[in-house]
Amino acid sequence: MARSRYFSLERITLAVFLAASINLGWQFYRVYREGVETERAYQQFTLSVCKFGPAHDESSRMYVEVCLLLALVGSRLKGLKETVLNAVGLLGALLVYLLWWRYCFALARLAPGEMAFIPQTWHLYRASYLDIAIVGGIVLLILLHIRRAISSLFGTTSA
Repeated sequence: MARSRYFSLERITLAVFLAASINLGWQFYRVYREGVETERAYQQFTLSVCKFGPAHDESSRMYVEVCLLLALVGSRLKGLKETVLNAVGLLGALLVYLLWWRYCFALARLAPGEMAFIPQTWHLYRASYLDIAIVGGIVLLILLHIRRAISSLFGTTSA
């Protein structure tokens, strides 16, 4: 009984959500620093740099945050609402990471010899190791939800 209190799905979901929030905050700080550097380059060299929308990693982290917020809200509910919100949130976050992963391979297909120069971590464009940990947490949560669903289907309460 004590073990399930420490490793509850709600606590793991909260930990993954907090990691994603920290990651998103770090990204906003990085974007701010890049903006300061761009402004300094403009003032120093009269060089204008145009950026059309957020980079793929920036938008992916924002979508992951929204999906994990849905999963967090779902983890605090009971019944069908919990199941639906958790499934939509976790599968949505996993889908965002899979599309982000696919984007890096699309870049590699365009310039196969330049893959070593593309900033990537485990084939996620401009990712950090915290992104990899978040993916691992999402996969863990999905597996734990599947385990709980199977155990409730067969009437055991070990999950």
